[in-house]
Amino acid sequence: MIVIIGSGIIGLFIANELLESGKKVTILNLKKKASATSASVGMLAPLIESKPYEKELFDLMLDSKALWDKKKQYKSESKIIGLKNNSSMLVAQNLDDLEEIQFKKKFIDNLGYKTELLNKNETLKIEPNLNSNIEGSLYCKNNNQVEPHLLESYLRKSIFKKGGEIKTVENFEKFIFKKNKLIFNESEIKAEKIVVCCGAWSNLLLKNSMNVSFEMRPLKGVSMIFQTNTKMFENNLWFKNIYIAPRQNNQIAVGATEDEKGFDEDVTLDEILYLSKYLWESLPEIEKFKFKKISAGLRSAIVDGNPIIGNLNIDKDVICSFGHYRHGILLAPITASIVTDYVLEKKIPNKYCFFSPKRFNL
Repeated sequence: MIVIIGSGIIGLFIANELLESGKKVTILNLKKKASATSASVGMLAPLIESKPYEKELFDLMLDSKALWDKKKQYKSESKIIGLKNNSSMLVAQNLDDLEEIQFKKKFIDNLGYKTELLNKNETLKIEPNLNSNIEGSLYCKNNNQVEPHLLESYLRKSIFKKGGEIKTVENFEKFIFKKNKLIFNESEIKAEKIVVCCGAWSNLLLKNSMNVSFEMRPLKGVSMIFQTNTKMFENNLWFKNIYIAPRQNNQIAVGATEDEKGFDEDVTLDEILYLSKYLWESLPEIEKFKFKKISAGLRSAIVDGNPIIGNLNIDKDVICSFGHYRHGILLAPITASIVTDYVLEKKIPNKYCFFSPKRFNL
């Protein structure tokens, strides 16, 4: 039995992969602990997310994107999870923005990937509902999107069909793991290995349980959902301060804030104002948008900007999978593959060893 602590998208992906490999799996859903999934918009855009000096992370994103692209072959599954065939556009609202996206294009070109720099008219031809005073855009083909709530529902059903279990646990703050047993809250579960993937809470849990601590902090994100009468956009739109993703049934997802507020999960007025202000500046006629929902989530951010994927030196049967920051859904397929290899004790490719806890001597 493999026990996965955490039921976010990454935990669910890992569970599915382990079940397919023949392992028995139990997921512990930590009640009242918000995950990053709660506020995720579901972007699958490695080119736009790429940054200088993050080659290892960029390569990891590309490997995971390739796994996402394989899923598009299965049209029925793609529809169920809201996996789209669209692209992403980095929109320049003024001349300063235009200069920035020109620099971004050169950077991506140097990485060996092609993007298109579109002028104002070319951009508006593709997305006519943008403001008419934009300056242009950077078009990143096939940097698409998946709908997180549909994906989560699909993965949960898949886990149950394959014989996996999801147990809800309250007040999970500490565990003891020894002799193939996981002990917590006076409960006991047989476990040959455990996978810690409860996002922003992972570090506290490991510190309380094993006296292992990483340089890590939670970053709060907030997103909104709106309803429109007709389909407004075809592609994902990235502006300087917000990004927008079209969803099924003429809905639009808008994200996302990024605040240092500890483990505070409440939505505050300043966060609503932030998203509303930049949405108003970015799109015309938003008074026609009907508000549906606002959500908050906590991202787990590691000091070096890279996720932690691998087993601990102190106990090789404890496998870490957290610190994915804002790339959790994009990185979920490759993370599940790497974690499964650790569980099955296969040889890990060197490029993935980079993300091991061993880089912190842990």
